[in-house]
Amino acid sequence: MKKYSILTFNFNNYEIMREPEELDEDCEYIYVTDNPNLKSDKWKIVIENLKGSGFDKSFYVRYNPFKYVNTDVCICIDSSMQIHKSLRKLYEDFMNSGAEIALNVHPERDNVLDEYITWARFRQYPKSQIEKALKLFNAAGYDPKSKGLYQSGLRILKKTDEIIKLNDYGYETLKKISEPDSIDRLDQTIFSFVVNYFFKDLKVFPFSQQVFQSDYINYCFHNSLRPVPFNKCNDKLQGYCQGNLVNLYRIV
Repeated sequence: MKKYSILTFNFNNYEIMREPEELDEDCEYIYVTDNPNLKSDKWKIVIENLKGSGFDKSFYVRYNPFKYVNTDVCICIDSSMQIHKSLRKLYEDFMNSGAEIALNVHPERDNVLDEYITWARFRQYPKSQIEKALKLFNAAGYDPKSKGLYQSGLRILKKTDEIIKLNDYGYETLKKISEPDSIDRLDQTIFSFVVNYFFKDLKVFPFSQQVFQSDYINYCFHNSLRPVPFNKCNDKLQGYCQGNLVNLYRIV
């Protein structure tokens, strides 16, 4: 039995396959895809024929990680990341923290309102979707300027009842502001809201973006093995988690 899993997913051939450069014998490596022609000596490939857009398929896997892995701890990463070194240290440091989930604290913004504004300005995110989200927050009595914004590219999760409930609630809440035939593409704002408001007592292991701009793992340019250059603004020592200013974990 392996101790932990690394789970990634890639649908509609959106990304190239990036093979881990170093493996840990105590880790299982799961790659979920709809491409039956992919082969790998390092990833265990799982063919999943889901309906909908690439976002629908990807978010289904992201919010149902324990459907695919055989361990009680899962490191869930975007397929745009390249693993250079074994992630055993990341796994062990997370386990020693006693937390149930590890979340990447956003390096540039600290609330969901600013994230929506930025996406509307630079990524053509529909203002109608922002209005739906703000209506949802208002109905719950949640201030969208509340401190705590987490990116979705890398999470570590324990298989606990609370984490299963969190993922289910986050996924269902995201669908509430989505069109019937296509899920909303910006999930980190809704997930941040759910974590901050409905799961504020959950013990979180907050980490810096430095973790995936390190010797261990790197974001890569689309369809390339070329790593995105390290940005100093991502190397923050502190950030907001569940409304509190906290120290952020960095992998060294």
